[in-house]
Amino acid sequence: MPLQLFGRDQIVVHYDSSNEDIESHDDSSPSLSRTVVLQYKLLHFAEDITQFKLYNVTIVHWTLFLLWLWLLWSLTNVYNDLYQRSAHFASMCTNVILFGLSDIIAQSITCYFSSSIDPIPQIIDSTANEFMHQWRHNASPSQNNEDTGYESDNYSVFNDYGLSAISSNVSDFEFNTEYSKLRDTSIFNFWRWVCFMFWGLFISNFQVPWYKILNYFYTEDPTVIQVLERVLSDQLLYSPLFLYFFFTYSNFIMERGDSETYRIKIERLYISTLGCNLLVWPLAQFINFLIIPKHFQVPFSSSVGVLWNCFLSMRNASNSI
Repeated sequence: MPLQLFGRDQIVVHYDSSNEDIESHDDSSPSLSRTVVLQYKLLHFAEDITQFKLYNVTIVHWTLFLLWLWLLWSLTNVYNDLYQRSAHFASMCTNVILFGLSDIIAQSITCYFSSSIDPIPQIIDSTANEFMHQWRHNASPSQNNEDTGYESDNYSVFNDYGLSAISSNVSDFEFNTEYSKLRDTSIFNFWRWVCFMFWGLFISNFQVPWYKILNYFYTEDPTVIQVLERVLSDQLLYSPLFLYFFFTYSNFIMERGDSETYRIKIERLYISTLGCNLLVWPLAQFINFLIIPKHFQVPFSSSVGVLWNCFLSMRNASNSI
């Protein structure tokens, strides 16, 4: 905006066309600027509320935990009515709440310790890695141990958010340092939480038919032998298949990975996680099929899944990468 003086008390102001463009642009898109300001305020609000902690867990974690406990308690009061109307819809509601609760607990544990924990037993980790190493060595004898990189199960259950595939040229120390800068355990991961609930919603479409199939092929009043047959059917067919699907979902949907990260995830994690699965689910399903009434079998399975999904989430946040 240049100024020209023409004698005493005479000032002529010339406005640049660029300023007119800016003013016209600002006038034409006030909603855009308001959106940016709103996002900025929400970001700072989220950063502020994470500073308030109770027993080293943020207010966000506590609020979601208490809210989901209340939803779970409310669901127990109306579950029988929902099941009578639609077993499928009742299972969907149960899975959404329980899977959401499991991830809230997992993220709260990580926030409490201010660091990540890998809960997998070392004996299962070592055995699975040795098995995969021998299998890869027999399949490709020309590849040495440095190429396969199976000395340890150092790849998290979920891909690392914001990071590309691990390069063989990057040292473990450099990778861990870079990763630690990108991760803050006090910030609640809403995207992972929503994805967990959606996964629970998705598999409810298969849980109800699966239990109907098991109840159809086996007697209504199961004996111990019949229960063992159900457990074997469940563990040999359902569990390995859906664990594989879960890794597929977590790679491509939750972390937006590619085929390379998917290959590494399956090769390094599937066997060890399946070994942990065999420590938890056979006993849980034995109790489920022997004692639990049929209309409570899916909720019981999902309740055990709360602990199981906590296990998966804690491996996701593990520092052993």
